[in-house]
Amino acid sequence: MTGAKTTNKRPFFKDPDFIIFIVIAIAATALRLYQLDVRPFHHDEAAVGSFAYKLFTNGNYEYNPVFHGPFLYFLTVSVFNIIGDTDFAARVVPALTGVGMVLLVYPFRHHLGRPGWLITAAFFAFSPSFLYYSRFFRNDIFITFFTLAAVVCAVKYLEQRNNPNRLIYVALGSAALAFSVTAKENAYVTIALLGFPVGMYVLYRIWLLYRTRHQQHDIIASLEKNMFRILMDTGLFIVVFLAIYVIFYSYFFKDFEAVKGATFSAFSHWYEMHEIERIGGPLYYYFPLLFLYELPVALFAFIGSIDYIKRFIKSRENPMMVFLVYWLAASLAAYAYIGEKVPWLILHPLLPAVLIAGAYLGEVVPSLKQRTKWAEAAFVVILVFSSAFFLHTSYNLNYKNFSDPAEPLIQASQPPQKFQHFMATLHETADRHKGFYTEIQVTDNEMDTQFLWQIRHYKNVKWRVNLENDPALDAPIVVAHDEDADYVMKVVGDDYQRLDSAKMAWYWFKPGDINYRFIMYRQLDRPQSEYGVVLFYR
Repeated sequence: MTGAKTTNKRPFFKDPDFIIFIVIAIAATALRLYQLDVRPFHHDEAAVGSFAYKLFTNGNYEYNPVFHGPFLYFLTVSVFNIIGDTDFAARVVPALTGVGMVLLVYPFRHHLGRPGWLITAAFFAFSPSFLYYSRFFRNDIFITFFTLAAVVCAVKYLEQRNNPNRLIYVALGSAALAFSVTAKENAYVTIALLGFPVGMYVLYRIWLLYRTRHQQHDIIASLEKNMFRILMDTGLFIVVFLAIYVIFYSYFFKDFEAVKGATFSAFSHWYEMHEIERIGGPLYYYFPLLFLYELPVALFAFIGSIDYIKRFIKSRENPMMVFLVYWLAASLAAYAYIGEKVPWLILHPLLPAVLIAGAYLGEVVPSLKQRTKWAEAAFVVILVFSSAFFLHTSYNLNYKNFSDPAEPLIQASQPPQKFQHFMATLHETADRHKGFYTEIQVTDNEMDTQFLWQIRHYKNVKWRVNLENDPALDAPIVVAHDEDADYVMKVVGDDYQRLDSAKMAWYWFKPGDINYRFIMYRQLDRPQSEYGVVLFYR
C-alpha cells in the first residue's frame, strides 16, 4: 500500500531495494551519456549554444525570454571552462540532470510505496521523453528536476515541521523554485499550479480551526503560538529565493536593471506566444504523445488517478496521491490551454503521471494473486505489452530515429543526420587550408542560427553574401541554399566539389499516416520535406 515504510534493519547498502535502485541509476547514467554528441544539434540547441559560447568567450550576457533564463548559460559555461565547448559538454548538464530525476525518487520513496518507488525510478530512467530531453540542450529537464525537488522538500518539511531540521527543506525548496524560475519562464506556471492547493489547504485549516473551536480568539491564539515559526520559515524562503533570483538575473550583481524587468519580460513573452500561437496545435496535442511514447505511464496514471479519487471520496485515503492527481490534471489543462504547443512541454504533465503510475503499479502488482486468474492474466498481458512498447519506443527514438522528423516528439527544425557529414566535410576542408582562419562565404541568409554554433571557432566568416551584388565567390568554403546551388556552381567553377545536404527536415502529418508501420517503426509512405543547403569546397 502506498505510504508503507520501505526500510528495514539491515544496512541500506545491503538492502535489495537499494541495490536495484543503484542499478537503475547506473543504467540511467549510461543511457544518457552514451553517444551523447552523435545527433546533430537541433535548431534551438544551436541558438542556445551560440549564446552560451558568446558568454564563454567574451563574458557578455543579457537576459532574453525568447532564449530563456540565465541558469542554463551560467552552468554550461562552467562546464565549458572544465572540459571545453563541445557538443558533449553542452549536453552533459541536461544529461546529469536527467539522472538527478531518478535519484530524487529515493527521498520520496515512503510516499510511493514498495515496489512503487523502484517502478517510478525505472520509468524516469527509461522514459522515451525524459531520456530524449535529458540528451537535449534545452531548459525543460531543469524545470522538471527542480519541480520534483521542490515537491520532495515540501513533503520533507511537513514531516519535520516541528523539528529545526525543517529549515533545511525550506531553504532547499526555495532554492529549487528559484533555480527553476531562472531556467525558464514556464516555471511560473508550475509555481501557480502547485501553489493553488497549498493556499487552499491553508484556508481549509483556518476554516477547520474556526469550525471546531467556534471562537475567533482560539484561531488568533493558535496563530500567535506558531507565529515565530511561520515568520522564520517564510522569511528564510523569501530570502533564499530572492538571493538566487537577483544573483542570476543581475548577472552576478553586474546589471541590477535587468532584475527589475525580468519577471515582466517573462510574462509578456509567454502571453505573446500564447496569443499569436507561433507554434500552435489542438487542445489534445499532448494526449497522443503520452500514449504513443509513454504507454504504461499514461495507462496506469489515468487508471490510478480514478482509483485514488474514488478511494479519497470514500474514506479520505492517501491525500498525497490526490495531490498528484490534481497536479496531473492541472498540468494537462494548463498546457492544453497555452497556445504554444511544442513537444518538450510534455515533460511537465508527464512528471506527476510517472509518480502516479509508479505508485499505483506498486500497489497493484503485489496484490495480483488476490485477483481472479482472468483478471491477473489480463493485467499481466497489458503491463508486459505496454512496457515492451515503452522500451521499444524509447530505443528507437533515442538511439535509432533520433534525427528523424517522423518521430512526433522531435520538433520539425531537427537537422537530418546527414548534416553531420556536411559539417565533417567543412571541417576537413578547413584543415587543408588555414584551419579556423579559412575564409567561409555563406550566401544563405537563413543559416545564421544553425551555423553560429557549428562554426563558432572560425575567424573569417562572411555572412549573408549577396549573390547579385557580390558575385566573387572564391573562398575555399561556400555555403548556399539549394535553390541557388546551380548558379553558385557556375560561378565557382570546376575547382570545387559539391555536397548536398539539409539543415532541417519535417513532415506535415495527416490522419492517414497513423497505421501499424508508423506506430511501431515511424515509417511513412512519402519522403520528408527538407530545407536544403549545399556545401561547395575547394
